[in-house]
Amino acid sequence: MTPSRTFRLWPRSLYGQILLVAGSALLLAQCVNAAMLLSGTRTRAVAEASVMVVSRVANHLERSERMGDASAAPFIAARGDVRKDRPNRRRNVTITVENNALNIPRAEYQDDMSIRAQEFLQQGEIALSDVRISAVSLNALPPALRDPQVRRWQAGRFRQSARKMPSTAVLLAGRLPNGQFLHAAGLVRANDRASMIALLLQTFTLFIAVMVPLALVARRIARPLEDLTRRVRRVGVAEDPEPMERAGPDDVQQLIVAFNAMQARVSNLLGEKDVMLGAIGHDLKTPLAALRVRIESVDDDEEREKMAATIDEMVTILDDILTLARLGKSGEPLQSVDIGAMVETVVSDFENARFETSERRVVAHIRPVLIRRALRNLIGNAIAYGKHAALVVRDEGGMIFVDIDDDGPGIDPAMAESMFEPFVRAERSRSRSTGGSGLGLTISRAIARAHGGDVGLRNRAEGGLRATMSFKI
Repeated sequence: MTPSRTFRLWPRSLYGQILLVAGSALLLAQCVNAAMLLSGTRTRAVAEASVMVVSRVANHLERSERMGDASAAPFIAARGDVRKDRPNRRRNVTITVENNALNIPRAEYQDDMSIRAQEFLQQGEIALSDVRISAVSLNALPPALRDPQVRRWQAGRFRQSARKMPSTAVLLAGRLPNGQFLHAAGLVRANDRASMIALLLQTFTLFIAVMVPLALVARRIARPLEDLTRRVRRVGVAEDPEPMERAGPDDVQQLIVAFNAMQARVSNLLGEKDVMLGAIGHDLKTPLAALRVRIESVDDDEEREKMAATIDEMVTILDDILTLARLGKSGEPLQSVDIGAMVETVVSDFENARFETSERRVVAHIRPVLIRRALRNLIGNAIAYGKHAALVVRDEGGMIFVDIDDDGPGIDPAMAESMFEPFVRAERSRSRSTGGSGLGLTISRAIARAHGGDVGLRNRAEGGLRATMSFKI
């Protein structure tokens, strides 16, 4: 899989990156906030259950003292004698008295609650020492403490059928004056769905409240930058676009103002360059034309032909240089052209060139005179070095490709890029009989790049060279 087809999580546009970063940061903050809220809710639930357990234990101890017995019997009686209470009353705290302390693994000791409970019992002059309060798993409790809590929850479930079964309990452990250990357990209410739904609604509301204004602001920044990018790509074309309107924040507006000033300077420089090139072309071609007339008086025919050929070569080189220099600001307007028909017309000018026509019609918005010149340069090179030229037109991914194949010897792959440098030729001599000025490939590539494409050279596996010219549709 090519890198361009690889799925990207990170967007390329500024607009997408702003939204992704802001959304990710907001989501992370909400996750942290949710974790803190859930932790706080659980802490409050454990605290409420702890207060309930301590209060019930204090009531039992006070009742035992009023009965005049501080032994274990009153606690067991209070736990098991339900008939003395109201018939429908179900205890929400289970109390047992054991000879040994419970050892429950993974119990979460509540240091602060234990200290407060001990202080509360001491202030009430209740004889219970070494008070420890822990949050434990309900399933880790012994049956004597767990089963009454489960029965109580199941008995009350018909009134609130949507309630979730608690999975955590608060365990209070303390030492009685007689050396026995008192254990009391109460359920910790579970997080209900309402709180989770409220948290999700809060997250959704926050996302809407933050992301919608942020998307509008980011779009206000990104849209002028997109327009600016399109304008930059058009700097130096024939038509002089109107100055770009100021839009977006002050920073972006200042960038647009600077771009308009730069565009005006570039346009003026290109205009001055065209005037200078026109003057140079006129000043050089005029004496060459006069010289061409004067050589007609030379009696030696062979010498006259050599002189005329030299003048023609100088005129050709001058035309190529002027063409290359003027490509930055061509005066030719863009036109919609049938590429197949245009290539077929260009090929008809060459005796040893052929074009494989296609039934598919491809239309592109181009400057046809420049494209024809680039094709003629490439076809001429193919015939000069390979005797024949075969052309094929194809379109892929919004681009048009014209392949020009020859049957020549090809080139050294290390020289492929250097062939596009001005005045560089595969044939090192400067003779007209073996090649032109050395600007043909340079001009062809400049024309292709002015149309959003390029020209490349590569050797064919079956022999010969393939020149591929591309440009946007």
